[in-house]
Parts: sequence; C-alpha cells; structure tokens
Amino acid sequence: MNQRHWKNLFRVLLFLCVLATVRTGWAQSPANLPPEVLAYADMVFYNGQILTVNEQFTIAEAVAVRDGKFLAVGDNQRILAMAGPQTRRIDLEGRTVVPGFMDTHLHSAWVTRVPGQAREEELNYETLETALEGLRARVAQAKPGELIALSGPSNPVVNHELNVTLLDEVAPENPLYIEAMNDQIVANSLVLKHVPDQIPGIVRDEKGQRTGHLRGAAAGVPTYELKPWPEVEALLEPQKDSFLRHNRMGLTTLMGRAGGLEVTVFRDLMTRNELTMRVRVAHHFLRQNGFAEAYLKRLGNLTDVGNDMFKIIGTSVQVVDGTAGNGSSATTQAKIKTLAGDPYGPYGMNKWEESGDLATSDRQSIILANRYGWTVSSLHSSGDLSNTLMLEVFEEAHRERSLVGRHFAIDHGLMWKPEHYAKLKEMDVIPSVYAKALYNNDNLVEMYGMDAVYKMQPVKSLIDFGLRPAAEADAFNPRTAAPLFTMMKWITRLDDKGRQLDPDEKVSREEALRMYTIWAARYSGEEDTLGSIEAGKLADLVVLGGDYLTFPENDLDKLRILMTLMGGQVVHETSGAF
Repeated sequence: MNQRHWKNLFRVLLFLCVLATVRTGWAQSPANLPPEVLAYADMVFYNGQILTVNEQFTIAEAVAVRDGKFLAVGDNQRILAMAGPQTRRIDLEGRTVVPGFMDTHLHSAWVTRVPGQAREEELNYETLETALEGLRARVAQAKPGELIALSGPSNPVVNHELNVTLLDEVAPENPLYIEAMNDQIVANSLVLKHVPDQIPGIVRDEKGQRTGHLRGAAAGVPTYELKPWPEVEALLEPQKDSFLRHNRMGLTTLMGRAGGLEVTVFRDLMTRNELTMRVRVAHHFLRQNGFAEAYLKRLGNLTDVGNDMFKIIGTSVQVVDGTAGNGSSATTQAKIKTLAGDPYGPYGMNKWEESGDLATSDRQSIILANRYGWTVSSLHSSGDLSNTLMLEVFEEAHRERSLVGRHFAIDHGLMWKPEHYAKLKEMDVIPSVYAKALYNNDNLVEMYGMDAVYKMQPVKSLIDFGLRPAAEADAFNPRTAAPLFTMMKWITRLDDKGRQLDPDEKVSREEALRMYTIWAARYSGEEDTLGSIEAGKLADLVVLGGDYLTFPENDLDKLRILMTLMGGQVVHETSGAF
C-alpha cells in the first residue's frame, strides 16, 4: 500500500472521528447551553422595577418572556442579551412591573344576562299594594302559560306578605315566582306543582299547607330547573368585552362560583381561543340541590380539571348568611339598630336553618362534597356567626377526609374573630377578603356602630397569625372592582369619609400585592405556575404607570395600568405608553 493510499485512509478515519464527536456534541448541547441561545425572547422589559413577588420579594431590572412563560429575570445586560431581531423591547423608564392580578370573587366579571333583557328589580315592592299592581301589569304582558321569573329585594313584602294565594289571583294562567336576594322565593301554584313534597325547604303554615315560600333546595327547583336557558351565543361577545374591561384593571385571572350557563360560556370561549382572562370556577351544581349525593356519584370529582386558561377548582354550595350591607349577616352580637325594611331581625339570617332539616341542607353538601374528593370554595360568609358555622362543618368534614393542601376557602372576611384563626390554619383553609367595611359603610355603621366597624376586616391580624389571605373585590362598580382600589383601602384603612379605621390592621404594600398575586394563586392551588414573576411560570404581568412602592398611598387607585400581559400576549395596552 503506497504512501498516498495511507494518507487518504487517515483522512477518512479522521473525518469519521470528527463527525462522531460533532454528532455527540449536537445531541448533548441543548442540555448544556443557557436557555437564551435556544431561541430569542418574544418580549423583554428592561430598565424598570420588576417586583417579582417571589418568596424574598426580589426586585429586578428586567424580565424576558418566551412561549407564554417567563424566560428569565435579572439585570438589564443579561435580559437584553436574550433579545433577537423579532423581539419586542420595552423600555420601562423606571416604571414598575408586577405579576398579573388575580381576584378570587368578583361578580362584575360574569355575564349571565342577555344584553337588553329587562331587569325585574324595577318593580315596586315597597308595599303589598304597589307590588300587586306591578305584578298584574307584568302578567298582562305575558302570553298564557309563559313562565314569569322575577327578582326582587329581600324585604317584608317579598319574604312575608306575598303568598301563593295572592300570586294565584295575580297570575292564574302563568307560572310566576319572585326570587329575592339571599335565595328566598315566593311562587304561585303553577310553580309549586314542580316542587316535590320530599324536597327540603318548603315553607308551610300551621295547617301544613304550602305558603308559596321556598328556601334551600326547594328554592333551587325554580331557579335551576324552570328558568329558561338563554341563547349562549348571545352571551359570548358581552363576556369577551367584560374580560377586556377587567384586563384594563390589570386582572389576568378571575375566580368565583359559577353554574352551568357560565361554565358553558367560558368553555365556548376557550375552545374558540378567545379568552383574554384565566377563569377558575367553583361549579355550584350542589347549590340548593336536593339530591346532592346522587349528583356527586353521577358527575365524579372534577376538582382541578382543566387547563391553564379554564379550570374547575372545586364546587360551592348555598351559604349561611347574606349581604352585610342589608342586615342579613349572621352575627353573635345583635344590631344596635335595625334598618327600615330589614326582614332579618337583630342577628341576621341563617339560610341553613331556614332550609329545613340541617341534615338535608347545604351544610351537609359540604361534607358530601369532601367525601367524594371535591374541594369546596367560593363560600360567601359575612358575619362572625356564619364564619363559626362554616368552620364547624369544615371540621366535621376534615375529620373524615383532611382538607390540608386542597385549597378549601371561605370568602369575604368581614367579621373574622381571633377564635377563628387557629381553625383556619389547622385545616389549611384560605380566607379570601374584601374591603367593604372601608367604603360605603354607612349602613354598617348604623346597624353595628362605629366601634364594631372600626375592627372589621382584620387583614393584618390574619397575616400576623401566619395565614395568607387572598384578595377579592366582590363588586360590580368599575371603581371598586379594580385591584388597586382594594389594595389602597387595606393599606390606608381610610373610609370614604376620611375616617381612620383601626390602624393596627393596615397592611404593607408588599402584603397587599401578595394578596392579589401569589397568595391568590393558592386559592386555585396554582402557586407553582401563577402569582409571581419567576422563570418557568406563566407570563402574566402588569406594567404600572409609576412606582408602586412610593406612589402616594391615598391615590393608589389612580396609578395607571399601562399594559396587561396574559400568557405572554398583550390583552391591554395604553396607546402611546411605550
């Protein structure tokens, strides 16, 4: 073999060795290379104040987003190195970025009424005579046999004076019922015939005859079984518009109880890829359900079923009491004054007792839900007695199957007391809190006195005890629904009249932000994927028009929302801001 042949053979062997080495390197390199070299970031935010809301509350200069997640957080030099030709670069010019806001209980977000549909609350129920006059006029507009489903206030006329006899006279050919606030119904015979005798919550007179009033599961029959199902398609655009309005407030995740109609609307928007808001629902199929266990067996446990956009996080039931502002909170202390038209009495209302036998009330539905593996949340509770009763049933359920780590929750927190704190912590129950005692509180002051209102909403005490309250607005008004408004109230504890409520219950700006972000993420069991700006988490963020940490605290609600990012997609941007 000549020299030339040996040289050629050597070259071939050398090439094969090099090729093998390169191929091995190619196979291993992605695991060894830093993430920024695999693909450029979609967006980078730099030269700002990134409040990560991680465990250390780290403040960074910049953050990169790619494929709907946070790619990296760090200094300007590191993050800008991740930008490529198509990357959108946003110079924050010192402004603040925070995680996307998450609200655990916000009624203004759900659209359940077809636009233009009449609101029957406009009927005058102030006296029995005006109520009957309005009802006759409404019936005259209906076709024979048409169901007339009305809503009205919780007052003595609706709750006590109207009855089946009067409604039969008003509407002899039309099924007619009036649903008062706080789940109280009065109906005529054509509605009552659909309510089986064995359903708990049928109110009867001393002779055992039906009065026309329905509570608990009995009230659920007309509410959920007789009311017409609207055209879902007509609700989709209004729901999209509602979510966009809330995106402008910096909200990226909304939670709350929802029924079949809302779930269908959210599902349809999700399948069309038209959601701009992450939606988390406590499906209230058990609410006022006279056959709770049968439904649980048929449906199976759907807790935490869903995806990043839409998820069922549990179920909800009919709760103990009603709205604080109208006197229906269940309390241990009597009101110092009863408001005009208040039908509830000095200690408010207890819906579980009203519904009949406690063993067949929605109280029992909590125990059954837990038995079948469901998480129970989105539970309205205003009064201290309501909190006590709720925690008692949670304890009973907890003894059968532990609640720890399963994001059970109780909402509102108006009248939490120190004796409740240890039970919340032991069972890992999440308190969700609003700020309603700190604004529009005239009725509360009149009913319970300023000394009592002064101590309401003890948010700082909950935190100091080691609890991690989540945030909610529970509002319809756009101003009071905005997260920054509620945060301002917790931070200052100044009411609308400038009165200083218990300053010991003020929270820090960091705590207020955690309540609307990482602590709210615990409510849905998603603190590992949402609620803070950390690499690998879903890229939900808000760009504020100033410095959140130094902006005047009495004006925090005026801090502008310049951009809202949900899953790396811009769902709100103020024109000309960048």
